[in-house]
This record gives sequence, C-alpha cells and structure tokens, in this order.
Amino acid sequence: MSMMAHGYGVAAFGSANILFSNVFWGYLVRAIPEINGVLGYSIATLTVLVIVGSVMTYGLLRLGVGYVACLSALVLILVRPVLFPQFTINSGLLLIGAVICWHLYARQNDWRTLAISCLLAFCSYLVRSQEFLLVLIVALPLLPWRTLLMRRAAKIAFFVLIFAIAVSAVIDRQAYQGDEWKSFNALNPARAPFTDLGASGLLKQRPDILERHGYSINDIDLIASWFFVDSHIANPQALQAMLTELGHLPSQGNALTNAWIGVQTLWHPVLLTPVLAALLLALFRPSWQVAASWGLCITAVFVLGLLGRPGILRVYVPLVCLLLVSPFLSGQVAGWRNRLSVGVLLVAAVVNAAHVFSESKTSQIAAEQVWKELATFPNFPVVIWAATFPYEAVYPVLRASSSVMSFKHYGLGTSTLAPFTVAYVEQKAGRGMIDQLVKETGVPIMANTAYFKMLEIYCIEHLHGQLNELSTKQYGAIEVSQRRCEVKQ
Repeated sequence: MSMMAHGYGVAAFGSANILFSNVFWGYLVRAIPEINGVLGYSIATLTVLVIVGSVMTYGLLRLGVGYVACLSALVLILVRPVLFPQFTINSGLLLIGAVICWHLYARQNDWRTLAISCLLAFCSYLVRSQEFLLVLIVALPLLPWRTLLMRRAAKIAFFVLIFAIAVSAVIDRQAYQGDEWKSFNALNPARAPFTDLGASGLLKQRPDILERHGYSINDIDLIASWFFVDSHIANPQALQAMLTELGHLPSQGNALTNAWIGVQTLWHPVLLTPVLAALLLALFRPSWQVAASWGLCITAVFVLGLLGRPGILRVYVPLVCLLLVSPFLSGQVAGWRNRLSVGVLLVAAVVNAAHVFSESKTSQIAAEQVWKELATFPNFPVVIWAATFPYEAVYPVLRASSSVMSFKHYGLGTSTLAPFTVAYVEQKAGRGMIDQLVKETGVPIMANTAYFKMLEIYCIEHLHGQLNELSTKQYGAIEVSQRRCEVKQ
C-alpha cells in the first residue's frame, strides 16, 4: 500500500488510488511529508495507532475500568499492531475506538465524544471498508442502541456518518473510471472466480468448454495463479463466457473444511493468548451482548471460510480485540470477578508481549540479514511471481534502506494492470514480460518451481518455443532466474 501511495517497489509512480483503501485515504497519506526518511503512509499508520491507544485509554478509564486493567488491555491489544503494523488491523482498531466512544457518549452525553466516535468510524471505513463492515456487524449487539437512538444529536451524527461514507464510496468508484483503468476494471470481476472461488478446478473438468474458447488446462492454471500479462489468456470476455457456460458455481467441495479451518485459526499462536483472555473475561463478566458478539464473530469466521477465505489473521485480530474489551462495556462488576478479570488481563498482556517481542526481534535480525544479501540486487525491473520476495522484511514501516527503495518489481498479482505499476508502464513501453521473454536476453523472474513449469508449458503452447534458463543469481535465500523462451525458427 505504501508502494502504491509513494511510488516504489511494484509502483512506477505514486497514486492516491491505492486499491484496497478509499481514495480519500490515499490523498491523505500522500499529503503527509516525509520526515527523516519515514514516508507519509508510515506516519499515518503509526498515528492511527497512537490515536487508537489514546482513545482506548481515555474511554476505558472514563467507563470505570481500573488503571491496571486498562493498561493491560492496551498492551494486549496494541503490542502486535505497533511492532507489525497492518492497515486492515488498523481499520478494525479504529472502529473499536469508535464503539468505546459511543458507549462513553451514551453515559455522559458529551457531543465531543460523539463527534470523535463518528470520525473514528469514518476513518475506519476509509482505511479498509470490508474490515469496517465486518467489525461493525460483530459489534452490533454491544452498542447502546436505546440511548443513542433516543438522542437527536446521535441521530444527526449517524446520518452525517452514513452520508459521508456514501459520498466517499461514490468518489472512490469514480476515481477508477478513467480510460487507463479500463483493462483493470474489465478483468478484475472476471478473474475473481478463478483466483478466489475455485472456478478453475471446475473448468478443468469441462474440456469441451475450454476447447470452444481456445483455452488449455495450463491457461486456466495461469489465470488462477495471477498471470495476467498475456491479454489473450487474461481476456475478460472469454473468461466470462466460459463462466456463463459453466453455470452457477456450486459450493466448493472443501467449503466446510475451509470453514472449520477458519474457526480453528482462532487458536493460532498469534491469537491464542488474547482469545483465551477474551473467553475468560466473558465468563467472569457474563452478558447476553457479549455472548451475541461471540456468536456473530464465530459465524463471520465460519462464513468467510465457506466463501474460500479461511484463516486470514489480519482480519481476525480486530475481532478478537473487540471481544477483549466487550465485557467492560456492558457494566461493572465487583469483588472476586473484577479481581480475576484484572489478573487475566495482566497475565495475558505479559505472556503476549513476551511472545510478540521475541517474534519482533527474530524478524529484525532476519530483515538486517536480507538487507545485506540484497546489496547487489538489480535496480531494473524483475518479475515477482507469487510470494517469493520478502516485502515485509525489506520495506519496514520505519526507514527502509535507501538502496531497496530503487528496486523495481514487475509484480504479477491483483495490481498488474493498475496504471501506476511497473508492470503496466513496462507493458506500455513495449517491455512487457512476454516481450522480454522471447528476446535473447530473456527476463529476470522470481517464482517457485510449479510456476516455472506453467511458464514452460505456456512457452510451448503459445509461443511455440522452449523455455531455457540463461543464468541464475543468488542473493542469500532469494534467487533470480533469467529465463528465455527460445522460439523455433
């Protein structure tokens, strides 16, 4: 996302159209000046965490949560996002801050708290609309609806919030309607069933459909693997026509398995400590609102798995954080229940912090090693296919090495056809991946063995040649292979 906003790595130049966040957020992060090597996107990311931490501390203390419990909850929730920032998590945390402020407003009737809560919710939407909606659904039972809907100021504030979200959604959509976005917009809905919903597996069982449209099984595997650099294969009209012939996509055979994987992921080491703490707090401070939110959370995770998106930790983290604070929103308890709640939070905060700090130290050591190994990495475009480049290690939130900022990544993925990418610019200049693949010098590629096998078959089927490896360069654990499709004369 920072690459898209500021123009490095996969992006040839910066753009406010950062794909996964609203264009308003893109304009905001681009407007923030670089400070001592820290880019605007990073500054915005860390500022969000500071704001969330401040709001949570103030809100929970004013709601009657003790200092020890409040600080323990803050450490438990924020230590991972601070050390491993991620925009989807930030979006969810912003909405949790809004939920806390809505409760505070319900108790104190302070219009400033209401304004802050709606602003936090709006920013949550701008950062990642899907996470905003997901966390909002799980938070619905927790909100003090009766009080909020009785107050005129709250009704007006909610109307303004909904109106602002609607306007920003329309403007965001319009930002992608230019001629330069036509290829991206045409392919994106057509490729989604192949990359996300399992249509490729079903089509491979229908060779008659493939034959009618001039596709091979390998072509379908390429599309499912984000290979959009050949317009003859990444043809939205042909892909959509095949999907139409295939008919309604049935539920994937492993849909229930995926759904169960999603639920099981709640016990992932990253989530285990906060999940256990949230469960114990729900037992010590029982309420139907908290129970309903737990039910909605598990249902949401299950449904995401059914849809083919199980086990996405960055999506689950804010949900677990919401469940952690939810028992403190529905009222206070005294005596042994309160003491046990404080003890659970304190122990969980210490255990989780120790785990995350250890993980962060290991990650930092690995990142420093990667920087050394990439000292001679080329600054000309290199094709990056699949998760073969350690982006998080190479481009940290705070001050990446100046040398890595000059790398140019010809990325194969969602953004390949986006007009700000290196891939798009190189294609327009006649230096696209396929153009380079048939030249004597070949093209530098980072990919795994299975992807190289697909490229070899592509070379045979579409270019009537033989894929050869001209050379290989090793940069520590990173390997760049120079490949050429030698076309037979």
